[in-house]
Formats: sequence, structure tokens, C-alpha cells
Amino acid sequence: MPTGLIAILVLFLHVPPVAADLSGTKAAETIEQSIQMQQQAQKEADAWGSEREELLTRIRNLKNELRYLRYQQAKYQSHAEKQEENIRRAEAKKEQLEKIQMELEPYLNKAVRRLQELVQNDLPFLPEERQKRLSFLQESLEDYHLPASEKYRRVLEALQVEAEYGKYPEADETLLELNGEPTKVHLLRLGRLALYYLSLDGQKAGRFDRNKGQWEQLSADCAGQLKSAMQMIGKSRTMELVNLPIGR
Repeated sequence: MPTGLIAILVLFLHVPPVAADLSGTKAAETIEQSIQMQQQAQKEADAWGSEREELLTRIRNLKNELRYLRYQQAKYQSHAEKQEENIRRAEAKKEQLEKIQMELEPYLNKAVRRLQELVQNDLPFLPEERQKRLSFLQESLEDYHLPASEKYRRVLEALQVEAEYGKYPEADETLLELNGEPTKVHLLRLGRLALYYLSLDGQKAGRFDRNKGQWEQLSADCAGQLKSAMQMIGKSRTMELVNLPIGR
């Protein structure tokens, strides 16, 4: 056996046990450290995977929220455009209404003045009621806070009432000043055509003369005809022709 090999074997055989133990411990520590490092790396990888999943979920949620916000923005934009169009239409309508109001009020004033003239020159029936209506109309037109639409409605209603007076005959009782004395009589109005009175005993009759603006007495025959006409209006007599003076 060669001398060098013998020397190496001798040295190996004579290595102390402590040195061998130290070498094994170091190897074990290295292995343990390696295992710990792998476990730590796995923990970090798991944590990153969890964080990555959370980030992906958040990104998806943000994308969904962004799509929803864009949808809402488009919807609100459309709504805003419609509102702007409604505002433009409302402003145009307001301008139109203001223009109509500027033209309407002078027309209503003119209509009321003509109605006042009509009542003044008309047959003298229902004087208190008609005068009260005219006063109400005048107050309405002078009311600054009253809308033009309401003024128009009131004037139109008054015109319709006055128009109705000319359509039908009407009979009632009233007080007339005859021969300087207030006298209770039957009053017969044939629309706006003529106005008559008949005494309560049926003996005296009269007709209002538009031209003279006063009552004129009619004949006894006219009183009988007038009595028959009132009975027909009251439906206590069948309809038939009567002969009454109309005048102009």
C-alpha cells in the first residue's frame, strides 16, 4: 500500500467525533433553513395569490361600476337634454302667453264696455242682477293679481248669460213705477224683442218703448192677449198664436 494513502487513512480514522457531529448539525440547520425559506416563500406566494384575487375582484367591480356610471351619465344626459328642451318650450309658451295677455286685456276691456252699453240701451229687465254682474266684471278687470285666464272666463260667462236672455221668453212679478207710483205687475219678456207688463187684475197692460225709453199703455184687447201669452209660458194653457205689438 502506498505510504500516502496509509497516512490519509490514519488521519481519517483519527478524526475526533465532535467534528463529525458539528458537520451533521450544520447540514441539518442548512436543511431546516431551506425548508423554512420554502415555507415562507409559499406563505408569501399564497398571500400574493389572495391579494391578487382581491385586486382582480376589485378591478372587476370598478369596471362594473364604471359601466354603470357611464350608463347613468348617458341617461342623465338624455334627461338633461329633455329638460332643457322642456324649459325652452316653457319659455316660448310664456312669451306667447305674455303676448296674448297684452292683447287680451284691451280686448276684455272693450268687451265689457260694449256689454255696459248693451245693458244701458237694452230693455229694462233684471236691472239689479245685470248691474251687479257688470260691476263684478269691472272689479275683475282692475284686479292686478287675477290671472288673465280667469278674467277671460268671467267676461265670457257674462256674455253667455246675456246671450241666453235673448233666446227664451220669461214671465215673473216685479215692481214698476207707473204714473209716479210703484206698482206690482206681471212682467213678460220675449227674449230681447219686447217687454210687457200686465196688472195683477189683468185689466191693464203696457209695453216698453225703446225709442222713448218709457212705458206706454196698451189696449184692453192687448191685455187679454198678454194674459194668454203668460198662461202659455206658465204652461197652464195650450200654445196658440197671440197678437201683440212688438215695436222697434
